Amino acid sequence: MESSLYVGNRQKVTPSLTLEYGLRFSYFQYFGPGTIYTYNDTIPGIRKSAISQQTFKQGETIQTYQNWEPRFSFNYTLGDQSSIKGSYNRMAQYLHLISNTTASNPLDVWTPSSNNTKPELGDQFTLGYFRNFKNKEWEASVEAYYRSTQNQIDYIDGADLLINQFLEGDLLSGEGRAYGLEFFLRREKGRFNGWVSYTLGRSELQVDGINKGEWYPTRFDQTHNIKLAGFYDISKRWSVSADFVFITGTPTTFPTSRYQVQGILIPHNIYESRNNVRIPSYNRLDISVRWDGKKVKRNGDVRKNTDYWVFSVYNAYARKNPFSIYFAQSGDRTVPGEPIPSQATQLSIVGTVIPSISYNFKF
Repeated sequence: MESSLYVGNRQKVTPSLTLEYGLRFSYFQYFGPGTIYTYNDTIPGIRKSAISQQTFKQGETIQTYQNWEPRFSFNYTLGDQSSIKGSYNRMAQYLHLISNTTASNPLDVWTPSSNNTKPELGDQFTLGYFRNFKNKEWEASVEAYYRSTQNQIDYIDGADLLINQFLEGDLLSGEGRAYGLEFFLRREKGRFNGWVSYTLGRSELQVDGINKGEWYPTRFDQTHNIKLAGFYDISKRWSVSADFVFITGTPTTFPTSRYQVQGILIPHNIYESRNNVRIPSYNRLDISVRWDGKKVKRNGDVRKNTDYWVFSVYNAYARKNPFSIYFAQSGDRTVPGEPIPSQATQLSIVGTVIPSISYNFKF
């Protein structure tokens, strides 16, 4: 159970400067029924073993956490067309997401904060410049951000993440950081309008026992993220839209060497590196056409009921975006004395064009 209390204030200090500040108190309770474990201390990166356990009944409190989360932001206008905005936020997260970057299918495990896993704490700072052009027909902005996190968790090498009673013995916690620049441009008026955004960023972790204690990219690290959306009114009843996205490939861990034992290949990462390779980039184009129904007049008034058709194509050029790449021993017979062949398999969740038609009405 998570509960919170928040108080805030918006204050206009001068005609140009506006402040918003507040304080949030969050409280987390982890209830039974359940069994908690106490683990032994090991070398960081080595699986911990449960040395004792304690059982809790229905409704009994297993663990509680509480955190103060201050927030602050300002907006300083520079005339009628531009402004500078900045903010600071502290956030507490009591649920943890564990993603396996080497899994061949979408595998995400959520685990709550417990006696062994502390809540994640994040401090985020932002500063940006915003400007309008041509009587607010165009809007542009550039914004920098930096976030530092505590108690961010990751798993040891060789961890068992699926249906593992002792999952917490395979988890480690450390520090995280994310930083970057965001650029945005939008046109809001006219028959042709749309927007484009570009983010240059990094998201990294440093955990004792993983990647030899050095910083490494997280699964959600995206060096480049480009998104474009366009809308065009062909006539009063027909309009077309398209959106395109390009994202740098997801970091993943590949083996750097292999062993051959009794005809079986055993992959190995000799450098103990984490997320040492990126899969190919993700890019996709979606297109849609909208056809509005006729506005019929009844007794001199335009009817309130409206309807329209939407014809769309998802992944227009059938891009086989990889979700993951994994390796397996080839099933072909091996000539004695020759190395055992292996193959890499690229898995795409959606790798084809998906057309759709929908009819919508309001009354």
